[in-house]
Amino acid sequence: MSRRLLIVGIIVVLIAIGSLAWFSLQRPETTRKVVVYAYNDRITGIDPSVEDDTGLVVLGSVYEPLLYYDPRSDEFKPALAVNWTSNEDGTEWVFKLREGVVFHDGTIFNATAVKISIERARDVYRSTGRGMGYIWDMVSSIEILDAYTVKFILDYPARLDFIASASYAAYIFSPSVIEKAGASDILDGKIEQWFNQGHSAGTGPYMIEDYKPDKEVRLKKFEEWWGWKLVNNPHAPDYVIIKILTEPQSQYNGLTSGEVDIVSSVPRDYVGQLLSKGYKNYNLTTYHNYILFFNTKRYPTNITEFRLAVAHAIDLDELVQLCMKGFALKGSGVVPHYFPGHADNLTYRYNLSLAREYLSLSGVETPVTIEFLYQVDYEENRILAETLKSRLLQLGIEVVLNPQPWTALKDIAKGVWENPDNTPHLVIADWWPTIPSPYDYLYPMFHSESKEWNYAGYENPVFDELIDEAWELEGEDYQAAMDKYYQAQEILFNETVAINLWDEVKPFIYNPKIEIPREAMNPLYMYVIFFQYVKVG
Repeated sequence: MSRRLLIVGIIVVLIAIGSLAWFSLQRPETTRKVVVYAYNDRITGIDPSVEDDTGLVVLGSVYEPLLYYDPRSDEFKPALAVNWTSNEDGTEWVFKLREGVVFHDGTIFNATAVKISIERARDVYRSTGRGMGYIWDMVSSIEILDAYTVKFILDYPARLDFIASASYAAYIFSPSVIEKAGASDILDGKIEQWFNQGHSAGTGPYMIEDYKPDKEVRLKKFEEWWGWKLVNNPHAPDYVIIKILTEPQSQYNGLTSGEVDIVSSVPRDYVGQLLSKGYKNYNLTTYHNYILFFNTKRYPTNITEFRLAVAHAIDLDELVQLCMKGFALKGSGVVPHYFPGHADNLTYRYNLSLAREYLSLSGVETPVTIEFLYQVDYEENRILAETLKSRLLQLGIEVVLNPQPWTALKDIAKGVWENPDNTPHLVIADWWPTIPSPYDYLYPMFHSESKEWNYAGYENPVFDELIDEAWELEGEDYQAAMDKYYQAQEILFNETVAINLWDEVKPFIYNPKIEIPREAMNPLYMYVIFFQYVKVG
């Protein structure tokens, strides 16, 4: 009998050990510091050279650029470069790289990695038009002076320090990915496939442990990160779980149930209630704005006076309160507040009498019907659409609402270039910057060569030439470049191509067991939290 009990006991112990081992593989160790961050959209990709959308929330913790830039203080911070210089006319830049850095796969970081990473981002864009590699268009060549020094030769002057601090297309990855992906060269599509299978090859403080772009992404602390000794934060999380919760109510439920530690998109009406319950808040003034585009190729929004009628029928003060519950700044010009090139006096005033005058001048007979395309899972967009429908009805303009998920909205909106008469008259899209330059707002959304994000179908050679000149002038005469960007925004304003409705103030609500210092947040990198600065109690 005792022998049987002994055998049974051994079996029970083995089962228990096996169960514990299985459980430990499913979630991080409970003794480790874990932060769960709720994000409101699926991850669209994690290729550091090509990704131009929501993948930034992952890339910002896994990869690093040469520099960081904070527009709030107008300061650069060294990242993978420790110092940088340019010649007098801004056509040659030399970056001295940080030594002693390793990639997540153990490969040593050096000048070769910089050359390959930047050239891939630039050349993928040149050959396919994908990604944000246009920011490196002025780069003629990259020379390796030694293992930790690179020299950029430019076709025209540019502020390469700004460009090197971009939030897209400026991340440095390990050259080993070419071999790991089985690629023939840096333009081989196998590299993008390899990245998007959940692999990471960065130098950042966290590396990807598990990748489910529709559900969650699990990041693990990279113990060999060069910056831990500088950050000096022993309370940084060992694991970061980015949980995809698209519904604001789901984020609220996750926070209050204790399943989530940080939320980025709870219903704004609930912020006060959550604060009264002891949760903490970080209000981040961002460069994330919401743009209402007019289809300039379809009747009746192809008529400037009709667009002006709509513009003057919109009460931006009302919308900021209704849609954003006050968590926004009323838009002025296309470039957001506090960002280089912002214009303070380019706002349409709410005036229904003036709106009716412009409607009469347009020659458009009412009633008339127009279609409004917006993203279905953004509560603020739904409120905007319903409010706009109600207000324009006062002018005899019937608005048909067309809510769509983001991926569908992008495809529909781009139809303005091939089939404008079947593309909605109005579309709202949000934007955050790639580089700290007005060009990053004006070129992608309004330049005639930009077919990916120019949802207005806008074509104006004078505007194109103006911003292209400004872009090239930034490296030679920065203030003169800003003046040209202002003139370009005046053109958009006078022609009423689009309306910047608001610049978002983002409330991040979080569990009081953690601490989020100022260094963890940067408006240039929308939704990215620098978790190496977060402290877990």
